Amino acid sequence: VFDPQIVVLDHIMPDLSMEQATDESYIYKSILSRLGIHEFDKPLGILSGGQRRKVDLARALVNDPDLLILDEPTNHLDMDTIEWLQDYLIKLKKTVLFVTHDRYFLDAISNRIWEIDKGSLHVSVGNYSDYVKGKLLREVDAQRKETRRQAQLSKELQWLGRGAKARTSKPKHHVEKVKELISKSYLISNAELDISFQTDRLGKTILELRKLSKSYGSNLLFKDIDHHFQPRERIGIIGPNGCGKTTLLRIITGEEKPDAGSVKAGINTHFAYYKQDEESFDPNMSVYDYIAQYAEVIKTKDGTRLSASEMLQRFLFDGRMQQQKLGALSGGERKRLYLLKSLMFGANFIILDEPTNDLDIRTLEILEDYLDAFDGCLLVVSHDRFFLDRCIDYLFVFEGTSVRKIAGNYSDYLLWKRFDEEEEEESRKAAPSRNTRPKSSIKGLSYNEQRELKLISEEIQGQETQLKELEAELAQPDLTPQDYRRIGNLQAELTRQHERLLERWFELSEKQEGN
Repeated sequence: VFDPQIVVLDHIMPDLSMEQATDESYIYKSILSRLGIHEFDKPLGILSGGQRRKVDLARALVNDPDLLILDEPTNHLDMDTIEWLQDYLIKLKKTVLFVTHDRYFLDAISNRIWEIDKGSLHVSVGNYSDYVKGKLLREVDAQRKETRRQAQLSKELQWLGRGAKARTSKPKHHVEKVKELISKSYLISNAELDISFQTDRLGKTILELRKLSKSYGSNLLFKDIDHHFQPRERIGIIGPNGCGKTTLLRIITGEEKPDAGSVKAGINTHFAYYKQDEESFDPNMSVYDYIAQYAEVIKTKDGTRLSASEMLQRFLFDGRMQQQKLGALSGGERKRLYLLKSLMFGANFIILDEPTNDLDIRTLEILEDYLDAFDGCLLVVSHDRFFLDRCIDYLFVFEGTSVRKIAGNYSDYLLWKRFDEEEEEESRKAAPSRNTRPKSSIKGLSYNEQRELKLISEEIQGQETQLKELEAELAQPDLTPQDYRRIGNLQAELTRQHERLLERWFELSEKQEGN
């Protein structure tokens, strides 16, 4: 619940005195800026859902809680912001409880994992990699226990199979033992998502993007995007929020028109488009009816004909769940259902817009397996670094209004980016520094005033240099909450001193000009 009239900065700041609020506003503004919120005086009521989530995340981070609880904190964040948040939480000397499907994020931050599966809680000490290893060991141990259970059950059933006289002459605990063995299974459920739909072969022309440009009013999103897709090309799209990634997908699928340029799809190219935003649905419609309205029977890759019910079972919707109403499903279950609806027609060109949001990790892993074996083309917008490393081999990186093409997955891109930044830093250090502040005329002032004006000018230059250094320090990804508070306090004090000196500088300058 929030007041739609309250502005962003007031929403995240605790109840402080006027002086405290002025001193600490740097801290709050820097956190908001790192999360991609730059309009601090904007009312909450006109923000998008994703922007409000970022503001709430900023509010949670700056209020210095003893226990920080985060629910899918990486949703709606771009790559750079996720990595900043990851580093921030690593250095946070507080307890953090968070729900996430981001496996790199989970691996980097967690030192204990709680897994909830079929009503049971399993606790694993360590990060996500440790959890995966531990789960494999649990499955091996469970299989061993299950084998022993089956052997014991077989032995007891043989005893039960003997004559009534033999059964009545034996202790009663044998019967109880059989009941216990029948009701108890050690096997961990490994139901898998099976998605292998029949697809048509792509033609010679797959998809051609020619000099695409798009603006909204005076806001230019991108220009001159040019690309000819090749067979089995798997492209990931990354960039800051609002740069036009989803707009590009909508242009490709014909939902929007470009301002300039053209899109040409081959006659054999059939798209499956998984959208980030859920389509509207009737909450009273059953899961089965939702799928059956699109197709009651469909062919798989091996030619098998599946009914709507069988398709749903392959997507982990058992008979009971198929009768549930859509309104009763969790967000992740609705996303899985929407994934089935998007892929079930056997497209040979899959377009995915943030497919990992709200999908559980098991579904993600099996979707990744499916995409590994998929023979067509893949174009995906995602902030999930693990997913991009696993599924793509080429990147479109939105930079300003242009798109840079980079061969490789996300980890390859990070390596390239690091080398590029190192080269820029070396070039910057090699460039001669220039003092752009013009020298002030000190004619017409007394000797002491001339000296004062000269000293003030030098001190102002020094303060401005320090303020720039503090701004650069705030942009570093490895700052702790204590660092933000320290830098914010320094900025506040330095700014006050700077304003006092500027006031005196203008006073002396006006006096000099008046003479």
